[in-house]
Amino acid sequence: MSGSIRKSIVICAAVILTLFVFVSFAVSYTCVRYTGDKYRESVANSALDYAETVIDAEKAKEIFLTRDLSDYYFSVQGKIKDYKADNADAVKRISLVNFNNSGGSYIYDSEGAALGTRLEYDDYTSSTKAELINGRNSIVHKELNLYTAYRPVRTVDDSLCGYIIVELNKPYELRYFRLLVAAFAAMFVMSILLLLIFVVFLNSKILRPIRKMADYALFLSGDDSAEDQSSTAAVFNTDRHDEVGRLGEAFQKIFVDMNRGAQHLSQAIYDANHDGMTQHFNKRFYHTMEENFRSCKSIGVIYFDVNNLKLMNDTLGHERGDYVIKAAAEYIRRFLGEGDYCFRMGGDEFLAVFTNCTFRRLDKIMDRLDMESPYILSRKEDDIKCALSYGCSFGKGSYSYENVLAEAEENMYVKKAELKRDLRMPDR
Repeated sequence: MSGSIRKSIVICAAVILTLFVFVSFAVSYTCVRYTGDKYRESVANSALDYAETVIDAEKAKEIFLTRDLSDYYFSVQGKIKDYKADNADAVKRISLVNFNNSGGSYIYDSEGAALGTRLEYDDYTSSTKAELINGRNSIVHKELNLYTAYRPVRTVDDSLCGYIIVELNKPYELRYFRLLVAAFAAMFVMSILLLLIFVVFLNSKILRPIRKMADYALFLSGDDSAEDQSSTAAVFNTDRHDEVGRLGEAFQKIFVDMNRGAQHLSQAIYDANHDGMTQHFNKRFYHTMEENFRSCKSIGVIYFDVNNLKLMNDTLGHERGDYVIKAAAEYIRRFLGEGDYCFRMGGDEFLAVFTNCTFRRLDKIMDRLDMESPYILSRKEDDIKCALSYGCSFGKGSYSYENVLAEAEENMYVKKAELKRDLRMPDR
């Protein structure tokens, strides 16, 4: 057995598993990063809230202006340091800084920066200098390994004391990056093992049984290698030397039989709906279409009848009568377009139905019929002349299809009587 299909499936499965591992890793890491961002936001807000509760803006501003290192100052400084120490795994620094045009000055700092120690503007704080000096909004600054939150502290009289700044340590998800990589490396190795198990299972449980079923199908179908199969080889790809090729040979034979059956069925349906002599639709098919005609927005109907056909049959024989019927059918066919129908309703009666047509079109057809009337259907050498009578009717909107049909038939009889007079036909 050729292993091409097995090789294709193995390669496809390997690619899918590899993509699954890497996509899973990417999704997992994205989820971890998202969780980390939420975690850092929560930690930063908790630290800001705590600092805001222990810092009295009025006293902090007075301490900054007087440089008074009182017991109160050291008490607040100690509380900030303790909070930072208790949350050292996440919080890197907590400080209260007063900003002006030249830079910032520490008031409190968990890292022990002395009161009034200068804090120079960096690239980011320089870009937000106006906001830091104005002190109206909280600010969050995020980088790959940096998360800094700023919250303004204002006095009772709404003057700015400074900004509480909370700096967080390296994102915790980065600390577990190696663990994530190791976990997904193990998953990748496991996927390779699963792939090998899958290949063994595929070969023993799927490919081999399929080959046996193909062989059996070929045996039942009476395989003849000398038979020309080029017509369907392209469809079933029988040039392949694997299971798909063998199944193609089997299904090729099934296809030929099904194709023959479909052709026979199609011909049977056609014969059931058409008149064998004229190839127009028959009366049986007309009854299946009546409901559709009733639901058309507009409809045109022309009722045709062959004058003198009975006399022709009785005098010259049915062969001449059949000639007249076929001539009438071919003449009526000239007026039909796409979406139009013509039915042979009886021996010498035809009904043409024009769905969703306009009165203008129907009027043009009637002008042509009138211009060519009387249209003689019999041969020149025949003593009996057969002509085509016709009558039309048009309906639009909320019309009654039965009334339209009755009006067309009545108009046809008027024309029939007119032709009898003009051609001096006997009343038969």
